[in-house]
Formats: sequence, C-alpha cells, structure tokens
Amino acid sequence: MQSRNKSPLPKWLFSCAVVWIAVNFITIISLQEHLSSLIESTPPTNAAEADVSDVKPTPKSDTSSPGDFHFDRKAAETALQTHGHDEIFQPLRAYIEKPLNDTVPDTIDKGNLNDKRPKIEAGRPAMWYVPLPLRENTPDDLRVFEYGHKLRSCNDMPAKLPVDRGLGKHVAPNVNNRKTFSSGQLDKWEEAKEGTPVQADPFLPWIHDMFPDSSGSVIHFIAQNKRRCNSGKVHWDDIHALEPQVTIMQPVSVKRIDEETAQKLAPSLWSDGKSSDQRYRLAPHEEADADGMFTRFICRFKAMDYSKSPPELITVGETLSTYPYNYEFVNYRKDVGDLSMLTPKGKDNAMFWQAQQRFDCHVPDNGDLRSMIASGEGVLSDGTPSVYVDFVPIRTAPRYGKQMSYFTPDMAEEMIRFPQDSFGWGDLMKSNIVPANGQVVNNISDDHPSRLMKNGFDARLFWGDSHVIPRIEASGRWENLPICQPPTNNVGKVDKPVEKKHKLAACLWASASFKTRGDAQAVSDTTSRLIEWIEFHLLVGFDHIYVYDNTGAHTDEVSLESTLFPRFLDSEVTRIDWPCQVCNNNIPAHENTGERSSQYAAENSCRARYGPTTEWMASFDTDEYLIPMGRFNSMREVVDDATNSGTQILTFKSTRAAPQRTYMEPFHEHKDCGTVSDPRCLSVQPGHLFAEVYNCDFEAPPKPGWAERAKKQLYRSEYVLAHYVHYATVTQGLVETIEEAKEANHKWDMHFRESRDKDKITDESNQAVMLHTKTTVPEYTTDWKERCAFGFTPGHGKNCRVGFPWPSNDDKGDEKATPEGYGYNCFTNEKLSKVWVPKLREAMEQRNSRVTSNN
Repeated sequence: MQSRNKSPLPKWLFSCAVVWIAVNFITIISLQEHLSSLIESTPPTNAAEADVSDVKPTPKSDTSSPGDFHFDRKAAETALQTHGHDEIFQPLRAYIEKPLNDTVPDTIDKGNLNDKRPKIEAGRPAMWYVPLPLRENTPDDLRVFEYGHKLRSCNDMPAKLPVDRGLGKHVAPNVNNRKTFSSGQLDKWEEAKEGTPVQADPFLPWIHDMFPDSSGSVIHFIAQNKRRCNSGKVHWDDIHALEPQVTIMQPVSVKRIDEETAQKLAPSLWSDGKSSDQRYRLAPHEEADADGMFTRFICRFKAMDYSKSPPELITVGETLSTYPYNYEFVNYRKDVGDLSMLTPKGKDNAMFWQAQQRFDCHVPDNGDLRSMIASGEGVLSDGTPSVYVDFVPIRTAPRYGKQMSYFTPDMAEEMIRFPQDSFGWGDLMKSNIVPANGQVVNNISDDHPSRLMKNGFDARLFWGDSHVIPRIEASGRWENLPICQPPTNNVGKVDKPVEKKHKLAACLWASASFKTRGDAQAVSDTTSRLIEWIEFHLLVGFDHIYVYDNTGAHTDEVSLESTLFPRFLDSEVTRIDWPCQVCNNNIPAHENTGERSSQYAAENSCRARYGPTTEWMASFDTDEYLIPMGRFNSMREVVDDATNSGTQILTFKSTRAAPQRTYMEPFHEHKDCGTVSDPRCLSVQPGHLFAEVYNCDFEAPPKPGWAERAKKQLYRSEYVLAHYVHYATVTQGLVETIEEAKEANHKWDMHFRESRDKDKITDESNQAVMLHTKTTVPEYTTDWKERCAFGFTPGHGKNCRVGFPWPSNDDKGDEKATPEGYGYNCFTNEKLSKVWVPKLREAMEQRNSRVTSNN
C-alpha cells in the first residue's frame, strides 16, 4: 500500500514536541509515586498509645479481591527463608474509635444502685437521637495500638491474645477492687497499650480465642462480655461505658451498596475518592441482604501473595458475621415476663447466659483459601500465618426489653409478646427519642414484606434510610487477627461432616496453684489432684481430657506441661495454655460480685473447639469425681444408656464431702492450729488418694433438692450450644423458632423451659453420682475435737469439717457416735472404696512405672 506524501515537520517544532512529551512523562511518573505513597501510608500512630518502634508499616495491599486465590506452600516456605518472619508477619492491631453520638447527654436514669435485683428500679435509658447520626470519622481520628511484640506467630495462639496485661502487670486487683477508669485511677489508654483495648473501645469483642472450623469455611471467635467483670455501684460509670459489650450481641441488618450510592446517601462520610470497596447501609429486615439479616461485624480476609517478592498482603474477600444462635432470641425465651439484655442500673450479672460470646466469620469461597485453612498448610514452619482477618463492628445503640426485640415473623410470630412491662419501658420508642438535626425518615418500599414484624424494634425509625457504615479504614476494628490451624485437621474432607472422634470428653480449667474466691485460701495441691483426677476419669471411661492451663495467670516459673507429659499420652490429654486472669475473684455475696471471666471463657472455648468431634462433654473441677453406679461399669455405659433414652443432659447434684478422720494426723503449723505440744487442727496424711480420703459425703443418696444449685452436667454437644459452669444456658430446644416447631408438628411457646425428659437428674444409687472432694485445709478443722463431739451445737461457721462415716451407712440405728465420742456425720460410697479406689491405685502405679522406665 502506497503512503501519502506529506511535508516534513520543521526541526525546531519537532524538538519542542520531544521536550514537551518528556516533561509530561516525568510529571505523570512523579504524580503516580506520590499517590502510591499516600495509599500505602502507615497506620496513624500516637506515642501515647504505642511505641513507634513496635508499629510495623502496612505492606502493599491489593484492595481488589482475586477471583481465584492460589496458595503454594513451597513458594511460601521459600519466601520465609528469603525474607524472614518479620517481613511477612502482620502484627495484630486495634483501631480505637470515639464513642457513638447516639444519646442526649444527662438524660439517663441510673436506677437504684443499692438494689442488686436486676428488674427492681432498673432505671431508664438515655434519650436517643433518631435516626442514628452518621459516624463521620477519618482514618486520622482513630487511635492505634499494636500487639506484634506479644503475639508473634500462631505458636502464641491463643495464649498471647491481648486479653489482659499479663502476670505481674495488673494495676487493679481482682479482689475488693475499687479502682475505676471513670475516676481516673485507671487509664484506659495505658490499659489498651499494655493489656486490652476493650475498655477504650467497647465495641471491640474481648477475644480470648479464635480458630477455624475443620472445613476451613468458618472462623470462630470466643469472647467474654467484659461489662460483667464488675457489678458494684462504685463501678457504675465503667459499667455504663461498657454497654456496647452487650450491644454487639444484638444483631443488626444491612444492605450492600456501591461507592456511588454511598456517596449520594452520605456525602459527609470520609472517602479516599479512589477505592471501589463494598459499602453497606443499615437497613430493616425487609430490605436487607439475605446474609445481612442478622449480623454485627464486617469480616475482611487478607492473605500473603507469595508470588511477589517481597510477599504482598492482598484482600481475598469480605463477608458479614453470623451468630451461632441469636442472643436476643435466647433472652426473649428465657422468661415468661419482660426481660432486658441490659439495664441502665447494670445489675445484669444474674443473666449468666450473656457472659460467653461467640461470633463467626464465613471464609470467602475463593480458590485454595478454604482448603489451605482447613489443612493448616497456611501456617508456615515457624508458625507464621498466611491469612488474616479484620473484624469490624457495626455500631448502633443497644436495645432494651422484649418490646424492642428485633425478629422476623418466622422466629416468634408476627407480634412480640411481653405480658408485663416490668421496667416501665413500654413507651421507649415513642417518648424516649429526639429527632436528629430535623431529619425525616423516608418511607422506602418493602423488598421483602414477609420479613416485617407488626411490632418490636423499629429499624427504620432508629436508623433511617441513609445510615451508611463508614469505610473500614475509617472504622474502629481489630486488624490482622491471625488465622491458624483448626483444632482438628480435616485434610481432604472440606465438604464432609466432622467425625465424632470421642464419645466422652471433659474440659478442665486448672492451675499449678491458685487462690479461692476472695483470696480466702491458697491451694497448692492442684498438680497431685490433677494427676489423680485424670487417671480416675480415664479409668471410668472418658476418652480425652482437655486441660486449660491457667498457671500463667499466677506464676511464670512453672506450668502444667511437666505435670501432664510424658505421664499422659497425647491421645489422652490436650493442654491449652490459658494464662488470662480472672477479672473478678470476689465471693458471690460481695457487693461487687463480678465473674470469673477466664474460667468461663475456657469452657466456652473448649465446647466450641472440641464439641464438634465429641458426642458427650462436661466441664468439671479436679475435686469432682463422677462415679458409675449400679449395673454400670463405666461412664461410657451411662451416656450410652442416656442416649438410647433420648436424654440430652445428665445433671449431677453437688454436696460437700469431708476428709475421713482415719486418714488424718495432727497439725499445728498455722496461727489458728495451736502448738507442737497441743495441735488443734488435722491435715491429711501423705500417701493417700483424694478419692479415698474424701469418700465421706455429708448427704446420703438421693441428695436433697437444694444440692441442685451447684450441680454439674454431662451434655450432648450437638444439643447444648452453650454451657456455663453449672447450667446448660442455651440448647437446641431454646433456639427453636415457631416456624421450626410447626414443621416438627409440636407446640411452641414464648417461654421455654427444658423438660426433664431432656435434662435428667442422675439416679445416684443406680446410675452415677458425683463426689465433691473440695480440699479441707488444716485451719478449717480448728478445735475439731469440740466441734465434732456428739451432741455439740455449732454456731455459725463452727461445723465439724472432719468425716466420721456412719457404720454400714446406716444413720437410722441406735449407734450415733464413735467409741471416742465423735458424732457420725457422713456416708461412704462402697463401690468407690471397693472397686474404683483399688483400680485407681493400680492404674497410677502402672503409669508411674511406665514413666520411670521411659526416663
């Protein structure tokens, strides 16, 4: 093809054109570098919150989500060797957001703080601004705290999650504590740096544990409700500030929108003007996305891209959190009358089903992501994780009372029922609101009218139609929570149901030493108790024992590791390092009762971690022995029989046993125990088994009704969804909706009560019994000769604490006292003494021989 002839350009014009192109090219390159530096800037820090040297710059992150994430373990290990742990590991951070501007100042009624009853003079919530004002934060408004100096890898999980300050660093005692953050005696910013950020930003869950399920498709978060740590009136301001710890247990509903819509609805919200990330707005049920109907957190997943050098952190998907069950629905069905998840008075600790929290994040279905998490392959050889999740709370005001419950008709009919207005809050949604800036809520067409209740929480009134949730970068959040191995690897079984590995397992929260409630006594016999307790329960049919080792809360010199291993096999015992402190160790009668957070979180973790692979579970103390009785020769036989009869929970009444005088000797080495020549106390002789010494129960079977107050339980993990020390707090029966009841063709009622067919008290003579062998320290036996004498009338706290068994367990005959004049006062378990104690002694001797020979 022949070209057209053109006149050549003058040389001076050509030279100018070249110069002009070059200048513009350099300008464009410089502008790109400048924009890149802005996008890749490090998170905002403040010397008051974190040491600058500890804050690691955020690596380059691809905000788009690849459609097919690929993981190459060999490439990952090569990158680790080439670049090192510090270049790859992403430190855990907490971004602190200021409190919501959702209530009118000075309009709250505290109620009667001198009355501990939760429903009496409970106060009145502060007046709300409606619709909820926008959260107009920018990234620079957030305060950041980094925990990479504590939590360095998956090898540190869950022990080094920022739960508290750690051993020796606590500034507030957990007994008789009167220090508060509101008074300035405690500094929430210092606490956020050295301990946990939850007091500074109570919308952040107080996470004690997190782990993926065996399929790699769900990340489970185990948390405690920190608002329950104190209940005393001097702590009211702190308790009030922690209300969001309950709010995050109440679901919200959201609808996904794009960036353009977000800008139109809420132009005042911060935006970088570039990103096209997913946005959300609060929306009533009838408008919400199907997976956004009952949520509370945005879960942003990130992974290391090892194909880049150095590796880069990329976003691999974003999901909305779910609950294992609806906490608000549980609260609704717990009481026939009105009941509120929280009250302004704050005396809510009696509602112990709100102590333990669980939240779930579904892992995006993106290439190798789920299979890599399920197999544990994403955790490199030195414990460095390859996947992280940001956990971003969606912030709203709390809801009070049953009349503000937020359900759909398939859950609890079309009308919320509350037979009585116990709190006087029936008018909250009418007279306790103030229009915010004269805003008027527009009436949007209902996309899904079948989801609309005829009463209950008015989401459109409280949230409006344009409450857009801020971008993640401008939101308070947990960032870079590491995703580590699942409790049970399920390699090659991602889409298959989890197998029940164990028929019967127990959870123990134990320590090498500890102090009882109120620091009443120091207990140092825990290790010997632990060894005997595990041996006994393996002997009577338990498959596995999970020991949550709380020793690190008391000392950094020892742990239970050397006590448990190599004595026991890995197939018999699993130890979980659990050093977090009990946040309140006051006695139950104390004005500031609080609760034993570490213990309750351990039980929550154990059920969530190991329940899916266990048929029957229990949480016991090392002084509680389960003894098969009658025709049953093991606890496995007992639970098999219960399963066949349709029982879901076996309840064991609890009464105290006493050490038998036969196994005791004089003691004087305490200020209340006399002298060498005149010892006034007794102590247990060395060389005897606890099950042998304390086989002397003050109550004969069947135990009285009051013994159910401190009961313990065995339960089917599939039926009991949450368990709290003595009680199955949430069951499948409790969370059943009215629609599910109709499908099953049985009756449904607002108030649920567990039936005795499902929850059975054991037959203590013919099925199984619990022996409570709580240690009787020598000083508790002071003046035992006088107190135990037949005919002695004890004053308060002056009871005989030494056991004198009734002959042949017969307390109806004429013989009432020993030849020495001490009154008979307790009953022995003959099957324990004749069958199980000899077997226990033999089993312990055999294990001792094996351990000795292996050494």
